Amino acid sequence: MKINYIVFTIIFSVFLLIEISPLYPSQDLALSTWRKRTIIYVDDSNILGPWNGTIDYPFQHIQDGINISLDSDIIYIFNGTYNESLLINTSITLYGENITIINGNYQPIIITVYAENVSLQNLLIENSGGYSNNAGLLLFSPYIKIINCTFYRTKTGIQTQSTSFHTIENCSFFNNGFGINLSSTKQITIKDCTFGHNAEGLFCDKSSDILLTTSFFHTNGRSCIFHECQNISIINCNLSDNSVNHGGVLVHTCSKITFTNSILRHNGIALQITHSEGIEIHHCTLSFNTHFAFVVDKTSFHINITYCNITDGFRYGLYIVDKSIVTLAHNNIYSNTLYGLYTKHATCISKDNYWGSPYGPSLTAFGPGDRIHMLLGRIQNYPWRTQPLPDSGTTWTSTKLYLNRTILNTITRSIHFASNDTDGDGAPDWWETKWGYNPLVWENHSTLDPDSDGLNNIEECYMDACGSNPFHIDIFLEIDWMVSKNIRQTNKPDLNLIKEAEDVFTQHNISLHIDVGDYGGGEEIPYLSNFSCVALIDVYWQYFLHNDMDNPRKGIFHYALICDVGPDVNFPFMGWDQLDSFLISAEQLAKQYPLMNRSQIIMKASIHHLGHTLRLLADVYDGIDNLGTLHPFSKEWFMYRNYQSNMNYWYKYKTFSYSDGIHGSGDFNDYQHLDFSFFKNTNFQLPYL
Repeated sequence: MKINYIVFTIIFSVFLLIEISPLYPSQDLALSTWRKRTIIYVDDSNILGPWNGTIDYPFQHIQDGINISLDSDIIYIFNGTYNESLLINTSITLYGENITIINGNYQPIIITVYAENVSLQNLLIENSGGYSNNAGLLLFSPYIKIINCTFYRTKTGIQTQSTSFHTIENCSFFNNGFGINLSSTKQITIKDCTFGHNAEGLFCDKSSDILLTTSFFHTNGRSCIFHECQNISIINCNLSDNSVNHGGVLVHTCSKITFTNSILRHNGIALQITHSEGIEIHHCTLSFNTHFAFVVDKTSFHINITYCNITDGFRYGLYIVDKSIVTLAHNNIYSNTLYGLYTKHATCISKDNYWGSPYGPSLTAFGPGDRIHMLLGRIQNYPWRTQPLPDSGTTWTSTKLYLNRTILNTITRSIHFASNDTDGDGAPDWWETKWGYNPLVWENHSTLDPDSDGLNNIEECYMDACGSNPFHIDIFLEIDWMVSKNIRQTNKPDLNLIKEAEDVFTQHNISLHIDVGDYGGGEEIPYLSNFSCVALIDVYWQYFLHNDMDNPRKGIFHYALICDVGPDVNFPFMGWDQLDSFLISAEQLAKQYPLMNRSQIIMKASIHHLGHTLRLLADVYDGIDNLGTLHPFSKEWFMYRNYQSNMNYWYKYKTFSYSDGIHGSGDFNDYQHLDFSFFKNTNFQLPYL
């Protein structure tokens, strides 16, 4: 384990001989009272002692080294797994050898920093607690550097509270509730970082002067949320293959945000700008997004989009509404399936754009250029370009090398049973006997899935009392419902409609088990008046996971929340690291469909979004989630009128069933395309992208 310490000591000794200019104003005083730095060593293999922090007798625990440290000391931590939570009150450097793991063992905070000028390098920080405000690293002081660290399985990887002047460089954030959460923070640089399988990659609230550069986001519920922020720069970033319902960036009540030379590819909504002003988007590529490349709403203005490629959208290029004002200039906007530009009660000044045809944009679905639409607003489209602009879009192309950053020691939840297990293979004797296995012969039941329903035999055994059958496809769905503000109505699903939905699945040899209190989950939860995306994630952790990262229901159950009014009308979401959940805003839907029964709306919308967690998504078939099908006699209505599926908006509230593909031209066999393991092994990549 000590192979590198000699090299490290030599390099550090040379470093001490060099006169270094102060990096921060707060270092001036430290330099005036300069002393020789001390290297304090820690090695978890030194079990028997003695322990004094020297290379010969390193401390066994990191906190012991911190406790004797003085400002500017270095704690050198040899490879190993350190099961502890740390409190840092001195201006030190924690330096991991290269595979140095700090396992919080589900303590609320793994590392808390109260001192300024602290540096953390080469650390893997994992397993914080699962409660609200729990985190891998909590910062209360300025001038913190986090370099080449990985944050894995935490509620929040890095949490800041009213601090400033931090650098986060070459770090990875995997399988967290939030990768980074900046609260009332300013002067932050995030560089060369990777975010994957987080509910939210980067969340900035009431923060300013943030630089996000050369960083990569993939397989997140949403890449970034900026709320009440200003002076944010996103440069040379790649935000691709995130959730195909949201996935991209949400800019909410912000000003002075700039996106430059960045790729936003194959997300649900690449960039949503809400109630914001002064947003600049230049030389970006927004392509293959499943619903919208841009959404601009809630009276956003001074939105300038120039030299971008807005192409190959599965549905919309730009969607501009609510008295918003947008300027489009020198962009390529083409090959977007429904509309290149859709405006309603908005103003769009568009000039020198290429619309996919020398004849400019089309006013119908049958023209050669991308279609545009205007309702009670203003669009200026002339002049347009007759050829594609060669210098629009990013100046670089992603090779997806960021996907090579992975966690080597991934943690798998395990389920243990109290019953006898003679062969020690994890499945109790009684269960193996019941289902025809030999209780005296070891088999790897944690990987066996004979019915290919995404549940291995250990999980099937765990759900045996609830009717799970290892040789028959089972889907388990937990539904929680929020107290309604109207005491005369309820958000609880109707039991008769649950039975009707389950019967439909039975006809297709699928056992759907909906839990509203019968299978150990499903409950009424308190009403939330200010229900944001962040609050939704907290609900998921509190009421589905019960703040337990090892909750065995995770990976067995899909999860649904029914409420009056949520952060959006109805949508699937990632509450943690997989697309296993969805939200239904019953009151909002009831207002949209006033002639429909509220209980019918709740259950049929639930079956629709359950389909999304089974990989029935807009990029699988054009008839799924296609708003054009809602307009009788439109091109899309004619194309998909035979697609008699709950996944088709035209039939969403008419049936509980997906389609079996037997209804003629334009139909699609949903049942053959169900991916039963998608909700626990989510991957949004398309093979041809």
